[in-house]
Amino acid sequence: MNTRFVAGSAAAFVAALYLASSLGAQAPAAPPADLRNAAAAEVRTAEGQAVMRGDFTSVDEDDDDMERKAALKPADGGKGTGDAEVEFAKDQPKEQEVEFLGRDLTPGAEYSLLIDGHEVAKATADKRGRIEIEVSVPLPGAASK
Repeated sequence: MNTRFVAGSAAAFVAALYLASSLGAQAPAAPPADLRNAAAAEVRTAEGQAVMRGDFTSVDEDDDDMERKAALKPADGGKGTGDAEVEFAKDQPKEQEVEFLGRDLTPGAEYSLLIDGHEVAKATADKRGRIEIEVSVPLPGAASK
């Protein structure tokens, strides 16, 4: 077997994994929760310390969706900044799309991403201290419809 081919294939595979994780790959669905009137977003360390926090406000959308956004600012001695969003259909929503973006975090550290105290995902900061994740959160009871 050609060693260069194997090494090249392995490098391509690793690069694809890195791109998928660093460019905000879709995370597994979170447990059902109703986040349509979310008040606050928070990013916590694995130890439970809040490093970023922000309050949601409604944002006008041109399409058939409703969106709430929160500017994340340093909390409890943290230094990171970022944004959180919750987006859902105006008519008969079944799920909500949740996005978290973070900067200036500790590279390689794992963070819990919460909305109104409800953990929607976990993310690991890349080598530049950034997180970017999108997760689908079903509305309670939507799966049975």
